[in-house]
This record gives sequence, structure tokens and C-alpha cells, in this order.
Amino acid sequence: MINFYNVIHTALTRPGNRELIIPANPQEPPITNQELLQNISNYRYLLQQHVLPGDSVLLAIAVSPVSISALLAIQSIGAIPVLPPVKSDLPALFKLLKAQKINVIIAEEQMHQQLGAELAAAGIQCLFLKQESNRETDWEAVLVNPDQPALVTFSSGTTGEPKSVLRSHRVIAAQHQILKKVFPPQVNLRDFPIFPNVILHNIAAGITTVVPAIPGFQMSQLKAENIIRQLSAQHIGSLMGNVFYFKTILAYLKAHPQSFPKVMQIGTGGSPVPEDLLPELRLYFPEAEFHIIYGSSEAEPIAVRKINGTAKNPINGYGVGKPVETLELRINEAATVHTAAGSFNSGEIEVKGAHVATSHQDGWLRTGDIGYLSADKELYLTARIGNEKAHQGIQHYQIEHLLTLHHQIVQVAAIAAEDGFDIFIQGTITQEEAERILAKNFPAGLINSVQFQTEIQVDNRHHSKILYHKINELRVL
Repeated sequence: MINFYNVIHTALTRPGNRELIIPANPQEPPITNQELLQNISNYRYLLQQHVLPGDSVLLAIAVSPVSISALLAIQSIGAIPVLPPVKSDLPALFKLLKAQKINVIIAEEQMHQQLGAELAAAGIQCLFLKQESNRETDWEAVLVNPDQPALVTFSSGTTGEPKSVLRSHRVIAAQHQILKKVFPPQVNLRDFPIFPNVILHNIAAGITTVVPAIPGFQMSQLKAENIIRQLSAQHIGSLMGNVFYFKTILAYLKAHPQSFPKVMQIGTGGSPVPEDLLPELRLYFPEAEFHIIYGSSEAEPIAVRKINGTAKNPINGYGVGKPVETLELRINEAATVHTAAGSFNSGEIEVKGAHVATSHQDGWLRTGDIGYLSADKELYLTARIGNEKAHQGIQHYQIEHLLTLHHQIVQVAAIAAEDGFDIFIQGTITQEEAERILAKNFPAGLINSVQFQTEIQVDNRHHSKILYHKINELRVL
């Protein structure tokens, strides 16, 4: 019997009073380990009156110090925190409550006032958390089965509806340990992540988190000037973000150049990372080590690639580095792909290990990504499941990864048809220029058409992953 919260509790009760969370609002004071423990204890007392161990609780409040405290309070009583998909509207929340058999929801005060009675009529308790009086902080977390979910989140929904991802206490503890091994915590380092789950890892590792000034962690609300202001004021040592995030920051820095030599580490992932993105960022973060981190909601990380200044040939596919040592990886070979480095057998990537969340009895997780291992055992992604059909030894990531290097292309999707690829472009590049690049780098007859769209839809969470099924829906229409 275990509870991942105990790892957090150990970190919070270490001697001393250290700043752990720096709120996005500069008017709010930092939250220390002692203050965070007090907040968790207060919310824990309130929740115990309504929630039993094993119950699921929907946390329908924006990512903030309050929501972090509430999530940890839920874990501490042996219950299961559920975070809804990004941009979930009310009908989606009601659907989620029913599907997950959730009887308790923690909501913002406005939602509590507006829908409390309606939810109560449906047998659902709607709680609004508020600080009343300080409660005892000397208590023990409820121990649960290691395979009970410690956290339920949702995928990006790149192949359809977002699917629930259940990380057990066993898995989330293992993910914490592998992240500590791959990226050892540095003393006094301030981290600046845009992924909420990383905040839990940081608290457990004793790393100070600066919360980005992005309302609700929604990328559609990102304003580069706010992020740059925080970078300048908060003495940040490491950043982690997705492609959209760093593209937005890069565009701002090109227009308003400044350097951040105190940043020592930058990590990115979540979708294919253009080969030129991190080298261009190096001009503004001259002392930073850059890494591409490949993983999924169920397995974080799968592979890590350190960027050493040498760009890889994009026609090889999306290079994500070598798989982490503690992971078993296999490829269900289904096609032969031709690259600048030779021909390789590609197929769906499956992984197995202590930090992999899967419901399959054999422990293997199907990632939904197609790829191959190179001669030096580095992993390359060449397609996403559902769009994996190869033509003349080419898969869609190889085409997209090349075209994204053009400065006049915002997004590009190569859709595999029966006899070749249809290319969809968002950007100002001319059709003639796009066709010239394709003709120069790929076999004749591979490309059926080059089409332009005002906007290529991407996922709500990363704002970087192309929703290929949405393009296919348009083609059917």
C-alpha cells in the first residue's frame, strides 16, 4: 500500500521554510513549503467531510496554487483527482462526470453559485474551496493500492476525442524518479514549466516553480511579453514548453532582442520540433542546454535528445534521441521508409516499464506513433497512427518536417491518400515555391496536390499537434 502524496509530504516537511511556488501575479507573495502544507491541510479537512478514499473528484478550477493544493489534498485522503480536458464547456463537464462516475466536483465560486443546485439535483456535490481556519498539519496520508489512479488527465485528442489517462500511484512515483535521473535537480534552480503535472514533480524534488502568466495554462491565451517579463524578473534557470510556446517567444525576441544567460536548461516536446527552432533560440539563451523530450501522457519520458548544434536531416523524420535506459521499446514493423541515412523498417512504437501507464495485461503501451531505430539506435518518428500509409518509402512526418523549415509556412499537414500525399499548408509561401521544394527532395509522383487553408486545426492542450482527422473530415465534405 502506498500513496504518492507521501513523497510530496516528505519534501514539504523538511526543515526550513523555502519558496516553492512563485505565482504568476507579481502582487501575490511566494508560497513556501510550510504554507503549501497548511493549504493542503485546510482543504484536506474540508474534503474529508464529503469524499471517501477511492472516490473520484473532478477538479474544475484553473491551474493555480489553489488547484495544486486541492489536487494534493485529494491525493492525501486516498481519493482520485480528475483534471478535465482543456477548454471543456459545461456539456462536456456533465458528460465527463457521468462517464467517470464522479459524484464530487470542485468548482470556481461562480460555477458553484450558478450550477450548485442543478448538480445537487443530479446527485453531484459541488464544492467551493475557501480558507477558513488553519487545521492541524501533523497527519498521515491514506494508503491505497499501488495500482489505484493517483491522477486522471486527458490526452490531446489528435486522433479524435481526448481519452482519459490514468496514472497510478506506482506509475507517477516511477515517473518522478526517472525525471530526477534524466534531469537531476539543481540547487536553487527556478523552473518555469507550462505543463501542470511537472509542478508536482518539482514540489516532490524541492524545485521552485515559477507559474507562467498564461491564464489556465491555455496556450491560446499566451502573450509572449508576459513570459519575457517573468524571465527578466524571476531569475529563472530552466524552461519547459511546447513548440507553439517557444515559437511565440522566439518571434517576440526577434522583434525585441534580449539575452537570458541565467537560463541553464530548456526542454521542449509535445509535437514534432522543427530542426531550426532550438538552434535559433540559442542566440537568446546562450548558456542553456537544449533537449527534445519525447513521451506521451502515459509514458514520460520515452526518449531524450540533447541538441548539440548539429541539425538532423528532416527527411530522416523527427529525431527524438535515444530511448531512456529503464524502458523496453519495440517496433511493430509494417513499412520500409527511405531516408537520407538509408532504408529502415518502421512501425508503431510500443513501450513497457515502471513509469508506463497502460491497462494492457502484458504491460506494453501502444503509443500511436510510427517510427524506426537508426543504425546508432536513435529513435525517429515518421508518422502518426491513422495517417501512417507510406508511399514510395515516405511517410508524412518526413514531408512535414522538411516544409516546416520554410519561414513562410505556419503549419503543414501531409495527408496520405491511396496513391500519394495531399499537402495542406497554412502560410504565405507560394504554391510554386512549395512544389519546387517537394520536387527537389522527394520522388516524382509522390505528391498529388498542394492546397492552402486559412487555418490548420491544432489541439487545445499544446496548440501544436495537428488534428489530422479534422483535415480528413474536410476532405470528405
